[in-house]
Amino acid sequence: MNSFEFLEKLGFSSNEAKVYGTLIKHKVLNGYEIAKLSGVARSLVYEVINRLIAKGAVIRIDGEPNFYKPIEYQDLIRSIKEENEKNIACAERELQQLATENADVDYVMNIVGEEKYVAKAKELIDSAQAEISLSIWQESFEVLRSNIENAISRGVKVYIFTFESISVAGATVYSYNINDVSTLFPYRRTTIIIDGRECLVGEEGDRNVYVHTRNHSVVSLATDEIVLNVFWNKLIEKENLLSKGCFGADFLQAIHNLAERYGITDEMTKNFLVYNFQKEKTQNGKKR
Repeated sequence: MNSFEFLEKLGFSSNEAKVYGTLIKHKVLNGYEIAKLSGVARSLVYEVINRLIAKGAVIRIDGEPNFYKPIEYQDLIRSIKEENEKNIACAERELQQLATENADVDYVMNIVGEEKYVAKAKELIDSAQAEISLSIWQESFEVLRSNIENAISRGVKVYIFTFESISVAGATVYSYNINDVSTLFPYRRTTIIIDGRECLVGEEGDRNVYVHTRNHSVVSLATDEIVLNVFWNKLIEKENLLSKGCFGADFLQAIHNLAERYGITDEMTKNFLVYNFQKEKTQNGKKR
């Protein structure tokens, strides 16, 4: 008995494969002959033949008795290809719609480890369509430089806030250009915002834990932090409170002067981690 499993892989049932394969081999047969040669029970063979006729794989020749012949296998294969292509195209459209419907679902995902963070950061930058905003350190920026430059070449607007010196053609950079910045901060936070809809935020440390999210509240907070840093930067620049190539102590003195000018007390700067960190560091140094 011939095995027609290859036809089953094309969507035929086991009995359909046996009947069509038998007809291809013998050309024209009546129902009795098909049952005998294919191994399909006579009680089932006409039901199977009718299904194949409905599929367009078999043609009925009316008579006494009726005879049946297969369509040419080339035509069958071409028909199956066309049908599969239509089905695949339809599935692609439907899946794309489903993916789009859930594209803005809020989530917060922890990313642990520098390697995974870098991979995600590059993926997000490469996906940007209109705008990228970054609060970043020079070392981290250099790891992502080529991806950022590629984004700029695609017409994506890039805004960078940094305490260090970063230069990249085509980007808008806000920088304090502090020389000894590595000793100034108790943490090294990086924020990447893509098209105003998702962000990647984290701090370097023992575990290097970062957060990736499209949660609107978190993205807004991250955006506000960058915007406020830019405001501080532009204010200090306009007031000419710092010179290029300044040091951490100069930066802290400028912040102290502004705090006094605008009546910002220690009680109001509980979250001003850098300022308080450096003040405590300075006080401890004096005690020694």
